[in-house]
Amino acid sequence: MKQGIVFFFFIFAFSGCAFLFKEPGRPPKIDGVPIPDSKRLIYIQNVRNNTYSPGMHTRLTQMIIEEIDRRGRFITTREKTLAKYRLYAEIVHYQQVGDLMDLADRQITSELFVVTRVEIIEAETGNKIPMERSEIPGRVHFSTQVGFRESELEAQNRLLRVMALRIAEESERAWYYSLSGVLN
Repeated sequence: MKQGIVFFFFIFAFSGCAFLFKEPGRPPKIDGVPIPDSKRLIYIQNVRNNTYSPGMHTRLTQMIIEEIDRRGRFITTREKTLAKYRLYAEIVHYQQVGDLMDLADRQITSELFVVTRVEIIEAETGNKIPMERSEIPGRVHFSTQVGFRESELEAQNRLLRVMALRIAEESERAWYYSLSGVLN
């Protein structure tokens, strides 16, 4: 009985190590052949902010990096010269609109609408990789008074998480198509 428990923990420890220290996600493949790491290196430029909403661009930059790292198709690098590709993004539109107003014309619920312009460029040639959309929209509704109450900052964070997911997904799709000629 004791040997069985020791054997179980031994197997669990080694399988846990393999599970914890493997590369995040599966490396993408083209016709069953893994794409080399040198073609997966991407540099993510700090997102520019062309709106009046302060701080959104720094949070979006961090969320994009986290999302791309989580997905595991690209390998992010902070060394611009090592990267095979560069991702540039800019928040070009930010709008907050009151949806539901009370009798005193105070906002009960609001809507945030954000548009981010995105492009991927090959570092060596400077060629843009064609994307399905060059501008990625995002929209979220929130209220500080009714239902699930949250502040504008919390709603922005929720919106930025979705934007980061969309940016990562569409960037990966365009990159994979540029390498393989196949939509994934």
